[in-house]
Amino acid sequence: MNGLMKFVAGCALLLLVSACAPLPQPPMQPLTTPAVSSEGKAAKVDNFQIILDASLSLKEGGKDFITARDVASRINQEIPTDLNYNSGLRTFGHSSFQSQNATDLIYGMTRHDRQAFHDSLGKIEYIGGPSPLDAALKAAAQDLKGAGGKSAIIIISDGLDMDTAPAAAKQAKDQLGDNLCIYTIAVGNQRNSMGHDVLEKVVENGKCGSATTAAKLADTGTMSQFIADVFLTEPAPEPTPAPAPAPVVRDSDGDGVPDNTDKCPNTPRGVSVDTRGCPMDSDDDSVADYLDKCPGTPDGVRIDVEGCPTVLSLRINFGFDSANVPTDYDSELAMAAVCINNYPGHEVIITGHTDSVGPAAYNQTLSERRSAAVKNALVDRFNVPATKMVTQGMGESKPVADNNTEEGRTLNRRVDVACGYDVE
Repeated sequence: MNGLMKFVAGCALLLLVSACAPLPQPPMQPLTTPAVSSEGKAAKVDNFQIILDASLSLKEGGKDFITARDVASRINQEIPTDLNYNSGLRTFGHSSFQSQNATDLIYGMTRHDRQAFHDSLGKIEYIGGPSPLDAALKAAAQDLKGAGGKSAIIIISDGLDMDTAPAAAKQAKDQLGDNLCIYTIAVGNQRNSMGHDVLEKVVENGKCGSATTAAKLADTGTMSQFIADVFLTEPAPEPTPAPAPAPVVRDSDGDGVPDNTDKCPNTPRGVSVDTRGCPMDSDDDSVADYLDKCPGTPDGVRIDVEGCPTVLSLRINFGFDSANVPTDYDSELAMAAVCINNYPGHEVIITGHTDSVGPAAYNQTLSERRSAAVKNALVDRFNVPATKMVTQGMGESKPVADNNTEEGRTLNRRVDVACGYDVE
C-alpha cells in the first residue's frame, strides 16, 4: 500500500512540474535573405553586441518576445556582409529552464557570421524570468572593452522592471568613453510608456546613440536608416598621392642653380648669385659683390679691380691765389700717373677748383691755371704723355667742403684727375 501511495504521489508531482514548465519558443525560420552590400560605405564601428530581453514581461505580452527576436534577426540580415565586424549576442531575463545565469553571451564575441548569429537566436527557447538589464550591460561593457576599438550596444527590450539599467549604462560609458554608443529598441506591452522612459534614460546616460521602437523599424526604409546610423559611415578620403620626386640635377658649386643652366659653374661657396648662377653685382660695375670694395659705384665711372672709382682728388695744398705745384706733393702726382697709365687709349680730364674767396671770374681763371700746372707736372716729372690729358677749370662752382672755414677752403683748392671716365 505504501508503495502504491508513493507511486501515485510521484505521478502527481510529475504532472505538476510538467504543467508549470514553460513552453519553448517557436523555431526560427531558415535564413534566406540575400547578403547586403555596403555600397561603398565604411564600417562605423569595430564591434557590436545585441542584448535581447527574454524576461517575464515579454511573455505576458504574448508575441512581444517573437517581435524582439525578429528585430534582432532583421538587423543581423541587413548588416553589410562586405564589411568586417566583431559581434556578440547576449540575453537576459530568460527562464531557469534556459540558464541559471542572470545573463548569457550565447554568441561571440567573434568575427560576425550572420548564419551563426541566426542559429544562436534560435537557441533561445525558454523565457519568463526577471529583468536584470543592468547585469547584461555590465557584462557587455567587459566584452567590448576586451575587443578594443569603436563599439555599439543594441538593446531590444520592453524596458520594464529595470530601473537600475540607466546607472549601468552610465558605468559602461565611463569605462569605454567615446568608443561606445548605446541604441535601444522598445517592444510593446501594456505599460509601454514606462518602459520607453527607462530605455530613453539608458541612451541619455550613454551620451551617444538613439532610442526607437520595433514598430518604427517595421518599415523597411526606417530599418535601413537605422542600420546606416549604427554601422556605416563615409569612407575616409583617399590620401593625396605624393608628387613624383623631381629628377636629380647636379649643382656642382652648391649655389642653388643646376649645372645645366649655371652660367658661372665655379662660383665660390657661400657667394650670392643671380638667376644665371653668377655672383651678384649690385652696382653693375662688373665686379662681383663679394669682391667689390666700393659697392654702389655710379654708372659710367671707371673702377679698379676692387670695384673702386679711379677718379682722384689730388691732395695738393695750393696756396692762396697760387697755381704752383710744390714737389712735396709728388706722391699725389704719382698716384695720378698710375691711374692714367692704367687706361691706355683714353684721354683723362684734369679739373681745377678754387675756394670762394675773390671774384668768381678771377677764380675761374685761377682754377684753369691750377689744372694746367698739374698737367705740366705730370708731363715733366712722371713722363705722362701730354696727349693723354685735357684740362679744364670749374672755378669756385664745385665745392666739396664749407668755404666759411679755413679747413673747408683748403679742401676746395684742389685738382681732380678723372682717369676713370672715357672722354668723348
